[in-house]
Amino acid sequence: MSSSPPPASDRAPLPSRGWSAHLVRASALASLLLISPAPFGQASAARMPPSSPSTPKAPASLHQEILRLLESPESLPREADWAPLGPEALTELSGLAGNPDAPEPQRTRAVAAMAVVSHPEASQRLQQLLRSSEAPPSLRAAATVALGRRAGLEAVPLLMPLLEDRSEQVRATAAQALGRMGGAEARKVLEERLPVEESLEVREAIQRGLSYIEP
Repeated sequence: MSSSPPPASDRAPLPSRGWSAHLVRASALASLLLISPAPFGQASAARMPPSSPSTPKAPASLHQEILRLLESPESLPREADWAPLGPEALTELSGLAGNPDAPEPQRTRAVAAMAVVSHPEASQRLQQLLRSSEAPPSLRAAATVALGRRAGLEAVPLLMPLLEDRSEQVRATAAQALGRMGGAEARKVLEERLPVEESLEVREAIQRGLSYIEP
């Protein structure tokens, strides 16, 4: 007689997937900006067929459903997948992101999902992560991408100070996020930062960011 599979709560921690590699390194994070299916500030669900109405998940199953979505092979989280979970999903995602005992790839995927979760305070949570002195650089870099994707041009003044961040990974990600959003303000700050940036990797990221902005 075959045994039934173990419940989701007893499964091993989430395995590292391809997406986690994108979020751990700044250069790969930049590639996420390039392959994003929708411009910054617009939900990726805009190009998807409307999903059927559904009620928010019951609290008992919310955590398990979030873990399932975080295992998705999709390069970026989709609003259509997260909307049925309701605003309560932000609390769960914040808890996962802030859990130092959770696998770092899982934590970065949780941060990325904040870009599309249905809660008005998601942008504020992402900004708190950016200001955190305890969060790993990979989480803060993921928050940079997520905030740019969620807020669009409104995120430009919030990301500009990150060009002077202590982490090269965060500086490189912010440079390409600003370039991806575009505009005269982003171009100006990137051009001013380029000659004073000491890291070769970050200088290359700034140049790539500038290449995204139309003259």
